[in-house]
Amino acid sequence: MLLKVLVFVIGLAIAAASRCEHFYRKDYTYIDQFDAFYKLHWDLSGQTWGSAFLACDDEGATLFYPKTTNEWTVVKDLVALVKHKPNVTEIFVGIHDEFGLGEFMTVDGMSTPSPLPDKDQDLEGQSACVVMEIDTGTYRLEACETDSIKPYVCKKVEEVIPACPTIDRGYNYDKKTKKCYKLNQRKKPWTEAMQTCFMEGGILAVVTNTDEADIVFQRLPEYEEEYFVGFRRLFPNGDFYTVKGQQFDNTFYKRWRNNGNNGNDENESNNDCGTVSKRYDYRDLFTGTRNCLQPAAFVCEMVPKN
Repeated sequence: MLLKVLVFVIGLAIAAASRCEHFYRKDYTYIDQFDAFYKLHWDLSGQTWGSAFLACDDEGATLFYPKTTNEWTVVKDLVALVKHKPNVTEIFVGIHDEFGLGEFMTVDGMSTPSPLPDKDQDLEGQSACVVMEIDTGTYRLEACETDSIKPYVCKKVEEVIPACPTIDRGYNYDKKTKKCYKLNQRKKPWTEAMQTCFMEGGILAVVTNTDEADIVFQRLPEYEEEYFVGFRRLFPNGDFYTVKGQQFDNTFYKRWRNNGNNGNDENESNNDCGTVSKRYDYRDLFTGTRNCLQPAAFVCEMVPKN
């Protein structure tokens, strides 16, 4: 009986493994060497560099360019699979100076991975895009607006979302800030709130830019409610510091609640711990202060695994 159960479990594992094949779309080919999906567009009806870029974007991919010295061979291999090839020797690649900056950049906003030829005199005053020789991987410049007849390759890299280093489903990863956040609704004094975040593997959230402000704003369910976050006054009548050791005035994001509760009012001298809240009349996050011993809900953050 035990043997049958073991065989059954192994069978399930094999079946599960077989379902974990690399797949993006039926018209894309996965190449293990570069851990990416590729599709050759052999449409010679008059594509421009811009329309090639948009076609890849429409498929959720990007216009291909070689990120390593030998990735260009992918194109050569894909072209070799085409049965009836017209006499075309170049493809568009995702490198351009379409913004007229005088510097080339890739479609994903990076600097170019290898040297490019100087702009030809006949391109002066025009935006330049890059084409690549299929058989050699060498580059040539061409005006982006030219109605060239060239194929192109779209590339899709599997997006791996970093895992929050916890099994606590209350933590959710945010791509913009590259952090995990959790809203704790059980109200606690500031020190206990910080201890809770620390025991969970994080800290009280520190809001330093507009992206972080937006993601925290979205997680707050109640308007006007104050939530503890990671800054407080270290010494009586002294400056505020974040739990990361930054002086609060030097952090990027600070918008005080318009109620005098900013730690400068003598009547609020005991409000030494930082809070955030959202208000009905603003679509924005406001920072404020609160008595550290007065319990409040709080927001934790943690850095995910790579």
